[in-house]
Parts: sequence; structure tokens; C-alpha cells
Amino acid sequence: MADFKGTILTQKGRNLLAKSQTGATLTFTKIKLGDGIWSSNTDPTQLNDLVSAKLNLSIQDIRVVDDGTVRLRFVLTNTGLSEGFFMREIGIYAQDPDIGEILYAVAYAGDRADFIPSDGVTKVENIVDIYTVIANSQNVTAVISDTVVLATKQDIDTIKPEASPTAPNIVYPGKLWVDSNRFLKYNDGSSWQDLKASFADTVDGFHASQTPAPNTILPLNANGRIYDYVASGRQAFDPPDFTMSNSTEYFIGSVSITTPSWSPSGAWKVIFIVRSYFYSNSSGFNNFVNRVKFGSAVVESGSWFWNATASGLGMGIDNVFLFSGLDSGVLNNFDFYVVQGRGNANAVFQSMIVDWYLIPA
Repeated sequence: MADFKGTILTQKGRNLLAKSQTGATLTFTKIKLGDGIWSSNTDPTQLNDLVSAKLNLSIQDIRVVDDGTVRLRFVLTNTGLSEGFFMREIGIYAQDPDIGEILYAVAYAGDRADFIPSDGVTKVENIVDIYTVIANSQNVTAVISDTVVLATKQDIDTIKPEASPTAPNIVYPGKLWVDSNRFLKYNDGSSWQDLKASFADTVDGFHASQTPAPNTILPLNANGRIYDYVASGRQAFDPPDFTMSNSTEYFIGSVSITTPSWSPSGAWKVIFIVRSYFYSNSSGFNNFVNRVKFGSAVVESGSWFWNATASGLGMGIDNVFLFSGLDSGVLNNFDFYVVQGRGNANAVFQSMIVDWYLIPA
């Protein structure tokens, strides 16, 4: 590689640097390579352009370094180069808010230059980092091009997810890590967080993947045929998540149903299909049940659901309830509860969906 002794700020670069110390944005725009030969009286601080520019290159990445410098990364490629040249000059260009694009800094290799061949049999693709001074500039940016992107092995090693018993040493916001329990976590910039799935499709505000499509579970009569229900509905309850305790009943919500008038007696049946959603924040086991009360008495309590679970695992339980009566008008006070019998997995309740079907008796 050519032996460049470091970058030198031009006078216009120094002026822009001074502006950036008082709040102006320092925006780097491009890199130029050239084969110009500097005479003994060439003053690099007075240059407005390279002595003999040969190749314009885009900036691929920028990183501010803690010591008051900035690292600019560009891809040195001879794609489209019609004539080879000795790379003696490197120019860093920036946007001055008052006078436009300027030559900010230059570097010179002299007789220690490398030859860049023309595009043809020999292909050149090198990642080059060059550093220059920015002092205490607060707003430093670059015009980044994604037309040519080359990743180093270190780049790939940094961004790939890691699977290990201990947290990765190299972290950044969005870094993924699979821990010893095979749980996927991400780094939010300050700590590791459990990764929760998100869903684009929802039903009544609930994830469509968590529940069947509306009204696909149809009630059957004693002969195994679908009931001719006269009304149906869905009620979704989404209270703030809460951690459940053993042998404790939790009120979730109420459903009221208006019965139409029909002869001869106004007798009715109501079928409820109830689904509750939980997740566990530790490994262990739980058992749950959905419960319905009509008035103050427990009318129906579903079958208990047992589950051995791992931390972060979601669960859903379904129960079907059937009620009969002779009332007409409004059926109030169908109150819905969820109960955790016993367990040690610290279950967290999330939501409940109640589908109901009103059927003439």
C-alpha cells in the first residue's frame, strides 16, 4: 500500500473546521485520488483541488473517533477506470455552508505511491480507511453511497448473531444474542432485552395468530348439527398485564346480551367460547381455568389446563360454556374470570376473547 504520511488540512478546511466548532454541520462528501507530483514549493494548505485528480470515490462509512478525529471508509476500485495511474494524492472533500464543496484535507505519498491499473484483467477492490481532524465538532456527517459495499470479516463478525453462555463483548443497538437457554435477546443500547414477536395482522386488537378466525368455531346441537343461532358477538378484554398468584380468581370483564322476543316462551341458550392468553416469565408449570358467573353464583367453570412451560413461552386456554334460561330482554352480569390453581412459573395474564351465540331453546 502507498505510504501516506497523514492528512493535512487545507486553509479552507481549517476555516470550515472553525465554523463546525460553533455549531455548523461538518459534512464530508467524497474522496478523490490523483497522481499529481508536488514540487518542493507546493503548499498543501493552499490547494483547492488535487494537482492531478484521476478518480472520484464515494464514502462508504464514517465513524467519529474519541481523539478528535474521524475515520472515513471508502472502496478503492478500478471499475470503469480507462487508464492506470500512480496513486500519489488523496483528497477529502466537504461541504462548506457558505462557499460550497471544498478540498478539506489532503495526503501525499510522493515516490512511495502504488500503481492502480486500468479496468481489465486486473481487478482492484480494496477497503481503505483514512483519518482526518475534526477537533470538537458536534455535528459530523458524510454523504454515504451504497452503490459499492464491501464488508470486512470484522464487519461480519460484529453484526452476526452470537450463541454463547455469556453475553457478547461487542455490542450495539440491535445486536442479537442466543443465550444458553436458547432464548433470543437483543441489545437496546444499554442492556439485553428479551425479544418478543410482533405481528402485523390483528383481530379486534389481538394477534391473529393467537386465535382462530372469527366465528369459525360453531356450536353444535345434540344431534351434532350446527345450531341456528339468532345472534352472536365477540367481546375482547385487554387489561394491563398482571402476574397471577396460586388459588386466586381474577375478574376480567362482563358481557350483556339482548334477547329478541320469540314464541312460545322466550326460552334461550347461550354458548360461550372463551380463550385466555398468558405467558410465563420463568420455567416451571401452571394450571389455569376460565370461569363464568351469572349473577353472584358460579354457573360454569371449565376444565383445568395444565402446562409445563419455559420462560417467555406464550399459552392459550379455551373453555366452552352452555347456559339455558327463560328470560327475555337483556341478560346482564355474565362475568368472566380466570383462575390459576397452582404453579411455580409466574404466569402473566395478557388478554381474553369471548365469542357468544344466542340460540332459541
